[in-house]
Amino acid sequence: MTTVKKVLILVVPVIVWGVLYGLGCQKKEDTEKAQKEQLTPISPSMDEPASLGNKQIPSDMEGKFPKEMLRALQKSGHEGVDSPREKKDRVPVSVPPDVHNKWKSVVIEVDDKQTGEQKDYVVDINKGFNIPNSKISISVLTFLPDFSMSSKEITSLSNEPRNPAAKVVVHEDGNKIYEGWLFQKLPTVHPFEHEAYAIKLKGQKSV
Repeated sequence: MTTVKKVLILVVPVIVWGVLYGLGCQKKEDTEKAQKEQLTPISPSMDEPASLGNKQIPSDMEGKFPKEMLRALQKSGHEGVDSPREKKDRVPVSVPPDVHNKWKSVVIEVDDKQTGEQKDYVVDINKGFNIPNSKISISVLTFLPDFSMSSKEITSLSNEPRNPAAKVVVHEDGNKIYEGWLFQKLPTVHPFEHEAYAIKLKGQKSV
């Protein structure tokens, strides 16, 4: 009996130490795991506002662009994904009669990247102009004061300039180098890119 007691006296502390050591290791692993999870970046949800590089779509503009267009804007820099401009070109444009009758022209801002000079040009819809001392011509095809896009059509939700957009075509030396939409409130959405000039939609004029 005395021998059994001696064995228990020796064994029990070893067992207790082993249990405590195991619990300590487990707690350490759980702590390290929790720290790693806190440091892991969370991918943004598509329900959150879409970002354009370091710029973010204003919250009051989100309703103008369905989720499919926001996804296209987010992925426009990836290979193998159609650009927003290509997607919109496959959707018919419908100009409401009241919009057609009210708006006569738009104001296009041309920035000379070499001199830093900026000039505004008033261009009638369905007409164009040449940038002075260059081989570049700009034509305005369509203007929508309240741009909206769905899977069926591109149109204007109202006749108020809440989300002005103009579709333009740019030619250089007789060759088409750009065709797309310029957004007055979102100038960074697939803008016209050229080594010498930048163009923006600055305003609009009614009849």
